[in-house]
Amino acid sequence: MRKGFGVCCILLGICCLLASVGWIVYNHWEDENAQKASENILQDVRENILNNTHEENVPEESLPEENHSKESFPAESDSDESVELPPDVPQEMLTTQVNGYDCIGILSIPVLELELPVLTDWSYEKLKMAPCHYFGSYFETDFVIAAHDYHSHFGRLSELKAKDLILFTDISGTVYYYEVVLLETLPGHATEEMITSGFDLSLYTCTPGGAGRVTVRCDAVE
Repeated sequence: MRKGFGVCCILLGICCLLASVGWIVYNHWEDENAQKASENILQDVRENILNNTHEENVPEESLPEENHSKESFPAESDSDESVELPPDVPQEMLTTQVNGYDCIGILSIPVLELELPVLTDWSYEKLKMAPCHYFGSYFETDFVIAAHDYHSHFGRLSELKAKDLILFTDISGTVYYYEVVLLETLPGHATEEMITSGFDLSLYTCTPGGAGRVTVRCDAVE
C-alpha cells in the first residue's frame, strides 16, 4: 500500500515538473513571437515616420507649380486674428496603418534598451504583438500605454527608477519627453486609479499571476 502511494507521489511530481517546463517553454515561445511581431511593425512605423518627416521638409521651390498659385492659398481675412479651435475640442492623434493595424507612434525606454511600436487601441490579441494605447493621448495628461509582461515588451518595467527618461515619437516625427516619477503596483480592478492619475504618462503591465498591475508614472519634461 505504502509502495503504491509512493509511486503515485513520484508520478505526480513528474507530471508537475513536466507541466512547469511546458509552461516555461510556452511563455518563451510567446515572448519570441511577440518580439518578432513588434520588430516587424516597428520597422514599418519608422519608415512611415521618416517619410512624413521628409515630406514636411521638402523646400517650397521643389513643390509643383500649382501649389504656388494665389488660388491655392485662402483669401486674406479682414481681421488679423487667427482662427483657433475652442479649448474643449481635443486634438486627434495621428495614426498610420501597418500590417492591417493602426499605430500612433514609437515608445523608447533607453535605460531598458527598448524601442516598441504602439498600436492605436488595445485588445488581448493586439497585446500579443505590441504595446497598445489604453487611454488619453500625448496631447494631454493621463496618456496610458499597456503591454504584456513579456521580457521584450513591459516585463522589465519594475527595473525603472525615478528620473529615467522615456520618449514617445508620434507619426509626424515629433518627440515627447517624459521622466519617471514613481513606480507603484495597483490592483487589477483599479481602472479609475489607472486612468485619472494626473500624470502625463503611465505605462503598465500585469504582475506575475495577473492579480496586480506594475505601473510606471511619468511627467512630461522639456
